[in-house]
Amino acid sequence: MLAPSPARGGKEAGWDLSAVPETVAAARRLVCETLAAWGLSALADDLTVVVSEVVTNAIVHAKSAVTLSLHRQGRSVRGEVADHSPVWPTPLPAGPDEEHGRGLAIVAAYSERWGVDPTPDGKIVWFVCEGRRVP
Repeated sequence: MLAPSPARGGKEAGWDLSAVPETVAAARRLVCETLAAWGLSALADDLTVVVSEVVTNAIVHAKSAVTLSLHRQGRSVRGEVADHSPVWPTPLPAGPDEEHGRGLAIVAAYSERWGVDPTPDGKIVWFVCEGRRVP
């Protein structure tokens, strides 16, 4: 299910993840472990929420394996989820009783900024969580 790549210089980590529901929990665990190793555990709450949403969206909508990458930038972390679908995420209207449609709003609320970049075989959804709460 997971094929970790070693952190390079303590600033980058990445994993190839299968397109199965269990991947979301594994991604959260990998994020927490990596942030702890980097001394940035204070970012874990925000970053795991964002990673959960983006990985879930990739599995559900792109229906492809994904690559999750984390890049430490001082007290900030840029996360990237690459998938093999050229279809970009689109915010959906969600009423108060809707079960779906809030994922991108959650990503926007828990990250300082986020976006989508095209790749030759799909896209990368990226997001940045800053260490504003890190002591």
